[in-house]
Amino acid sequence: MSETTIPRTFSRHPLLWLAAWFALGIVLANLGDVSLYPSLAIASLLAIVCAVRPSAAPFLFPLIFLSIGMSCYDIENRSIAPNRIKRIYDDGRIHSREPVEIEGVVLGVPESGYDGTILLLSAEKLTFKDSELVVSGHVRLFIPVDQDVGASRFDQLGLGHGSRLRIFCRLEREERFQNPGVASMLEILDQKGIDATATVKSVLLIEKLGDESYFIPLAWVYEQRQRLIFEFREHLSDPAAGVMIASLLGDQHFLDRQTSEVFRDGGTFHVLVISGLHITFIGGLTLWIVSYWIRRPVLQFVLAAGFLWSYTLAVGAEVPVVRASIMFTALIFSRVVHRRASQLNAFGFCCLMLLVWRPGDIFSASFQLTVVSVAAIVGCSFPLIEKLRAIGRWMPTADQPLPPSVSKPLRRFCEFLYWNSAIWKIENSRQIWRANLFKSSHPAWLSATNLQSLISYVFEGLTVSIIVQVWMLPLLVIYFHRVSPVSVLLNLWVGLFLAIESFCAVFAVLIAGASDWLAAPLIWLTEISNQLMMWLPMWFSENRLASFRLPTYPGVLTSIYFSFGASVVIGAAQIFKWDPFELARKSCGRRRFIIATLLITAVLSLIIVSHPYSAPAPDGRLTFDFLDVGQGDSALVTFPNGATMLIDGGGLINYRGDEGEFEPDTRRIGESVVSEFLWEKGYSSIDYLVATHADADHIQGLGDVARNFNVGLVMVGAMAVEDRDFSEFIHVVESRKIAVTTVHRGDEFRIGGARVQILNPRTDSPADVSANNTSVVMKITYGDIRLLMTGDIERAVENELLLDPSYDIRTDVIKVPHHGSRTSSTEAFVNRVGAGTAVISVGRRSPFGHPHAEVVNRWQNRGADVLTTGEKGTITISTDGANAELHRFVP
Repeated sequence: MSETTIPRTFSRHPLLWLAAWFALGIVLANLGDVSLYPSLAIASLLAIVCAVRPSAAPFLFPLIFLSIGMSCYDIENRSIAPNRIKRIYDDGRIHSREPVEIEGVVLGVPESGYDGTILLLSAEKLTFKDSELVVSGHVRLFIPVDQDVGASRFDQLGLGHGSRLRIFCRLEREERFQNPGVASMLEILDQKGIDATATVKSVLLIEKLGDESYFIPLAWVYEQRQRLIFEFREHLSDPAAGVMIASLLGDQHFLDRQTSEVFRDGGTFHVLVISGLHITFIGGLTLWIVSYWIRRPVLQFVLAAGFLWSYTLAVGAEVPVVRASIMFTALIFSRVVHRRASQLNAFGFCCLMLLVWRPGDIFSASFQLTVVSVAAIVGCSFPLIEKLRAIGRWMPTADQPLPPSVSKPLRRFCEFLYWNSAIWKIENSRQIWRANLFKSSHPAWLSATNLQSLISYVFEGLTVSIIVQVWMLPLLVIYFHRVSPVSVLLNLWVGLFLAIESFCAVFAVLIAGASDWLAAPLIWLTEISNQLMMWLPMWFSENRLASFRLPTYPGVLTSIYFSFGASVVIGAAQIFKWDPFELARKSCGRRRFIIATLLITAVLSLIIVSHPYSAPAPDGRLTFDFLDVGQGDSALVTFPNGATMLIDGGGLINYRGDEGEFEPDTRRIGESVVSEFLWEKGYSSIDYLVATHADADHIQGLGDVARNFNVGLVMVGAMAVEDRDFSEFIHVVESRKIAVTTVHRGDEFRIGGARVQILNPRTDSPADVSANNTSVVMKITYGDIRLLMTGDIERAVENELLLDPSYDIRTDVIKVPHHGSRTSSTEAFVNRVGAGTAVISVGRRSPFGHPHAEVVNRWQNRGADVLTTGEKGTITISTDGANAELHRFVP
C-alpha cells in the first residue's frame, strides 16, 4: 500500500497536543466549579469507548486528557490537609501575627544576607494558647542577627540542614497592599510552596533541639555553597560578589539595588536568577564534559543528571529551578533510550509531566514564561535556523537534487553564512560524476577561517533572542510592564562578560585557598569583567534608552494579547511546515502566508507597545481612588475630562541605612504598588503629581512614578531640599525635565470642570514648623460634592483652618489627617468638617498604632462612615456632581 493511502490518525507530535488539552482542562476547572468525580467518570467512560472502538481514539483522547486535567486540578486543591499551616490560617483557626511556638526541621542551610538570615523550616508542631497541634507545611523565617546578641550568638547555635528547632514567633499569612493590579501575597507564597512567614525578633527566641539524620553528600553540597558565598564576599567587591552569588548560587540577598535596577532596565535581570537558562547551560556543559571522557550513554546520563540535581538542591530547589531540571533530565534521558522523537513531542511530554506534578502552576508567571520561551526556541527558532542552514549548505543529493526554491536575496544571505566551498570540493571528488555549483561570491578566507562560523553563531544567537522576545511580548507587558528594545544586544554583551567573570571568579576563590598572590590576577580580571559587563547596560539606562514601561489593556481589550498569541503560533506553524525544497508554486504560496502572518504580528506588536486605547476614556465623573500602600498615603484623582492627579505615592520607612551603606534589592511601594495600580488602569502618563510633604511614607513612591510615567507637572508645598527623600525625588524630576511649581494657601484652579483650592501651606510658614504641618491641603469641588485631602496636618493647622473665615472646610468626603493619629482630628475640626465618609490611609497593622480608637470614635460619633485602606484595600469614590458612589476592593 502506498504511503498516501495510509490514513493519518495521529499527529506527529501527539504529546504536545495532549499536553495542550490537559492544560485546557486545568483552565476550565479553574473557571468553573468542577467536581472531581464527574470528571473522572467522564475520563473513564471515554477510555472504555476507546478500548472498544480503537478507531475513535484520535477523537476521544483529547477529551480524556481534558477531563484528567480537570481532575488533577481538583485533586491538587483537595490535597491540602486540614493540619496544613496555610489551611489553619486561611480557615481562621489562628489569626495572622498571633504569638505561636513552632517546632520543625531546617531545610537547606541558613541563607545569610546583609541585614539578617533566612531559614526555611519544615513545620511539625505548633503550640497556640497552650494547645499543641501536629502540623505540616513550610515556614520562612527571617532573623535579624545584627540585633540583640548578634551574629556570634546565632553562630553558636550551629544551624544547618536537618537542625531541629523550637521558635517563638508571630506567623504571618495575610494579604498586603490590596489594590487592582497588585500581586496577591497569598498567591506568591503558594507558588513558592511557603505556608507562612515570620520575623524572629531575637536569636534568644530560637532553641535548638538537636540534629536530624540526613543524606551526607547533600550536606556536603550545602556546605560548599556556603563556603563559596563566603569566599566571594571575602575576595570580591560588593557589586561583583552580589552578581556572582546570585547568578551562580541562587542567593539574591547580596544584590544591591542599583545593580539590580540596571539589569532590569536592560531586560537582562534573568541572568541573575537561577532559571531554565542556567540549568540548560550547566546541564549542557556537564553533559559535554562527561561525554568527552565517558562513552556509555547510561553512565553519561547518571553523572550529568546527578550533578545537575545536586546543583538544583544546592541553590535551594525552588520550583522554577526544579521545573527546568525536570525538563532537561527528560530530554537527555531520551538520548539514553535512543528515542529520537521530535523536539516538540519531547517538549509536550515535559509540559505534561510538570502539569501533572503541579497543575496550578499554569497560572504562575514563572511557568508561563518558561513554557513560552522554550516553545519559541523549539517550535520556531530551531526549525527556522535548520531551514536556513539547509538553504545555505545545499549541494545536489539523491533526496534533494534541485536547489531551494527561495528568493535570490535569501539564498545569497544563507550561502554567505553557511556555504563552505572546501566541503563541496571534497564531496564532489567522491562522486563518479562532476558538477559545478554557482554560489554567491564571498571572500575565500571567510570560510577558510573561523570568522564565518563566528558570524553564523552571532546571527543564530540574535535570531533565537529576537524570536523569544517577540513571543514573550504580552507576558513581559502583563507581568513586568517593561519592553527593552536593546535587550537582544545587552543579553549578548552581558552573557559574554558574565561567562568570563564567572570562570575567573570560581578559579580565583579556588586558587585563593592555596595562595592569595596567585589568585590576585584572576580577582582583578573578575572585577574588570564585572565593570565591563555593567558599563553598556548602565550607559543605556542612564540615557533612558534601555527600556520603556507599558500599561496593560483592561477589560475586553485583553483580547489583543490572545490575538497576538494566535498570530505568533500560526506563523510558527507555517515556518515549521515550510520546506525550502518543495515545488516553487507551493513554496510561493506558503511564503506569502508566512509574510502575511508576520505583518499581522507586527501590527499587533505595534498596538501592544503604543497602547493607543489602554487609558480609560473620560466619563464626566470625578473619581478618587485611595490606594492601600500600608503605612502611607497615595490617592489617584481622575477628573471629569480624563485628566489625572496622583497625590502622594506611599513609601517604605527606613528602607536603607545611612548614606553609602548597602541598599538591598527590594521593590519599593512606588514600583510594586502605585505603579502597578496605574498600569492596571491603563495609564502611561500622569498629568499632575502632588507631593504633600517630604515624609518618606508620602514621597518615596513618587520618585518611582516619575521614573515610570510621563508626568506633566509636579506640585509641591514646601521645598525641603535638606531631606534626602525629597532631594532624590527632585533629582528624578529634574533629570526627566518635568516642570515643578509650588502651591500655597489661596491658590485656586480648575481641571475638567472641578474646582481645586489649596488651603495649606501658608506662604509665611515659620521656619521651625514641623514637616507634617507643611502638608498640602487640597479641597476639590465638583457640583454639589466636596472632597478634602489633608496630608499629615496636625492640630495647629486644623485650628488655623477653623479660625480662617475665608475658607469653608465643610466637605462630604475627607482623607483623615495623619493616618488617624491623635495629633490630628480635633473634636472641633471633626465637627466643622461634617464629612459623611472618612477615609483613613493606613496599613492593616500600623507600627505607630494608627488609627487611634479615640479618633475613629470621634469621626463615627459625628456620623461619618469610617473606612481604612488596610482593611478595605483600594477605596473608590466616584461622583457626577450630584451623587456619589463608593466601592471597596475588599467587600
